[in-house]
Amino acid sequence: MRIPRAACINDLSGFGRCSLTTAISVISAAGVQVCPLPTAILSKHTGFPGFYFSDFTDSMSPYIDNWNDVEFDGIYSGFLGSSKQINIVENFIEIRKKGSVPPKIIIDPVMGDNGRLYPTYTEEMKDKISILVSHADLATPNITEACFMTGTPYTGENISDNKAEELCRKIFDSGCKNIVLTGIVRENNIINFSFDGNSFFMDKICRESRIYSGTGDIFASVVCGLMLKGIGIPECVKAAGKFISEAIRNTTEMNAAIKEGVVFEPLLYKLSEYR
Repeated sequence: MRIPRAACINDLSGFGRCSLTTAISVISAAGVQVCPLPTAILSKHTGFPGFYFSDFTDSMSPYIDNWNDVEFDGIYSGFLGSSKQINIVENFIEIRKKGSVPPKIIIDPVMGDNGRLYPTYTEEMKDKISILVSHADLATPNITEACFMTGTPYTGENISDNKAEELCRKIFDSGCKNIVLTGIVRENNIINFSFDGNSFFMDKICRESRIYSGTGDIFASVVCGLMLKGIGIPECVKAAGKFISEAIRNTTEMNAAIKEGVVFEPLLYKLSEYR
């Protein structure tokens, strides 16, 4: 018997808590083996004024081919930097879903925020990421990403339950089995809204005054790790919200630099409680 194993696809930043740096730590702490596939390698994340960048696109397919003898319980995909990368990941997922024991597919469609696509995102990429999400057992879009994927006008982060349900149903109808719509803002709270095709679940956490980069990566990584341990999605979402909330409070108390991300390392032991 072995512990669950996840292929984690994202960029790798040497400094700044985000993407694979976060996923490797968080998912491992949850008791799942992480097998990283970098899409790009950066010395620091792009929020810093200067950084080294190396594109890994041309190496991704031969890297994946060498995994032919490796069984995965989950495939977790985060930020993808080009249409070619999205195609490579979709092909990887399609092949693995044909296996005798298909892996759980978790897609975090990292494509924009605050009503805008990221500068690297093209219309072609937006359409392709929507197709990629249709393969997912779980997708974790924020409101901006959900609006772009469904062709819904963006009206801000403070959306009603009815609007959240509408966005989730549209994504579900594309083929995605479970959706967690993240980052709904209501007064001093952040609400994460889950839908499984039949019922809805809302989890509320306190909204902190400081906004840190990488919180979406932490959220998706916690949910991925616990989901692959067999925990139900509502409980995964609740655990992720609680973990992020505690980590942000810890970071604020330390007065850590915002660009360096959320100081979650001292709290990783809490994820072992769900094993």
